Amino acid sequence: MTIAVDPRTEPDSAARTRPTRLSGAVVSAKVSLFQLRRAIIDTLDGPRPLVRADRTDLAEVAGESRTPLFSDHAPAEHALQLGKIENLRIACRALDGAIVPAGGVFSFWRQVGPPVAGRGFVPGRMLREGCMVAAVSGGLCQLSNALYDAALQAGCAILERHAHSRVVPGSAAAAGRDATVAWNYVDLRFSPELDLRLEARVGEADLLVRLLGAPGAAARRRLPIDASAAVESLGPVPRSCASCDEVSCHLHQP
Repeated sequence: MTIAVDPRTEPDSAARTRPTRLSGAVVSAKVSLFQLRRAIIDTLDGPRPLVRADRTDLAEVAGESRTPLFSDHAPAEHALQLGKIENLRIACRALDGAIVPAGGVFSFWRQVGPPVAGRGFVPGRMLREGCMVAAVSGGLCQLSNALYDAALQAGCAILERHAHSRVVPGSAAAAGRDATVAWNYVDLRFSPELDLRLEARVGEADLLVRLLGAPGAAARRRLPIDASAAVESLGPVPRSCASCDEVSCHLHQP
């Protein structure tokens, strides 16, 4: 089953509402309940972590996504952009080389694991209550977006996918083809028809994600996301704590 949320269904006035401590407490309480529910479900009958192996027979590109690491060049955003890149490196190390067997289930969080500071994750930009705020492990959605893109190209069945509640200009959400993640209850899950090997690497300037299959996989490949077909406006655009003048907001960080 594909789970999706379209940001265009949200009224524009929602973007103008300043987050409050009460709204933050309500969000945190809901998140805790969702996390507990997902943990119970996955413990009883959830996908297993995938084996990582060097399958030389899986070398033909079935799906590929290459995206720039720096999406916002504003000086105020620089530190969080660097934090995002470090978070991508850690997550890619957990994903690179994973084998997704035919009919098996890839789960982003089952493979990446808890995105906590104790594992090296650092503050990066994360969407919360309609704003871009600093949060440990922020920025991982660039990786889940890329995985979703590659999985669609490879013809995988999308079992779970969630759209962002706000559209960041220039992102995959602007093309309506994004997949947000939040530990552990907002996941990206897909299942391939044939065995696939995952490559996920952070280069000097971009993030590269590939799904590789057996000979003939390229012939089955579907067209990649066409970002040029993006709609100009899909609804409210989030503001960033790094450049927002709402200093009295409880999410604000100097």
